[in-house]
Amino acid sequence: RLHLDHNHLIGTIPDDILSLVRLRELKVSHSQQERQCFSAIWDCGVSAGIYQGGDICCYSDSGARVCSDEAGVEIEYPQFCLTPGLRGTIPAGFTNTPYLQVLELSNNFLTGNIPREIGGLSRLKVLDLTNNSLTGSIPSALGVLADAVILVQGNDMIRGQNKNDKIAPLSLCSNVPGFDLFDDPTWCPPERNLLRKFY
Repeated sequence: RLHLDHNHLIGTIPDDILSLVRLRELKVSHSQQERQCFSAIWDCGVSAGIYQGGDICCYSDSGARVCSDEAGVEIEYPQFCLTPGLRGTIPAGFTNTPYLQVLELSNNFLTGNIPREIGGLSRLKVLDLTNNSLTGSIPSALGVLADAVILVQGNDMIRGQNKNDKIAPLSLCSNVPGFDLFDDPTWCPPERNLLRKFY
């Protein structure tokens, strides 16, 4: 088990985490933090005018150290505004972790597509990807996870197979009652699910 949730992590999820072959639970959720602004030169030790990118740490009035990776740094001259959190894409290669039962990556700043390899995790009971910035369509491969709870709400850029729709794959809407959009008629139109009975 690897539980790193609520730890104010920054940066990205390392691909090497998938080399933990016997991993059963991976919880890396709730790393989103409040946006905070600092006087660049006084609180961060570097002038906003000469900042060249990279990670940065600043000190609040109370002396607390706040760090962010480059993606969470905004310059509002003469201030740095930091939004610390876990970013990047969900690593591909989940076929290396066949024992995984819990994958919780909610409440981060994750982007990109949901890896279709997750559908190959036959022991998976919980997949929580809520409240990120994921894009693309929901892979139909997740439809084989009939006993899993699959949570994807709060990713406003996720769409259906066609770029202009918000329809989840039929395999999810008909096979996975634990899919959080299962009862949402926009994502899982009931009339489409009825057709499944005839085929």
